[in-house]
Amino acid sequence: MIEYAAMGLDECLTELLVQLGDHGLVAIVKMDGERERGRWTVLVSGKPLGGEFVRWDGDDLDTGLSRVMAKLQERFPGLLN
Repeated sequence: MIEYAAMGLDECLTELLVQLGDHGLVAIVKMDGERERGRWTVLVSGKPLGGEFVRWDGDDLDTGLSRVMAKLQERFPGLLN
């Protein structure tokens, strides 16, 4: 797993998206300026998930990324090793 603590957010996000893509996943991070709440969306889908997807909507991108990664690891153990 990549050591994110020493990286800036831009580096972390880039590395995370590359890692997901390297595992055959599609990852989307969206900021919706038209919403007053839940402006961030993080969505991960792809063939390795067998037609399922993981989605989070909220106001704190760091929280969303952490929750999506935790859900991926919980629902699909070993996928990102």
